[in-house]
Amino acid sequence: MITKKEPDVIKNCLIRVRVTEEEHEHFMKRAHELGYRTVSDFIRTLIDDETEENEESDDRNAS
Repeated sequence: MITKKEPDVIKNCLIRVRVTEEEHEHFMKRAHELGYRTVSDFIRTLIDDETEENEESDDRNAS
């Protein structure tokens, strides 16, 4: 999978999460299974998906 590049968006915040080695291996395996090069790319997509779902929900609630 290819992540979307948004040149107009400045990302200057960092989220750090400690995980066990087993959790890390799980994330790495899942990311590669889904075609991502890195766990970070995989997590970014999860965040993007969550953001899109929230925006769609907000749009439906506003109607």
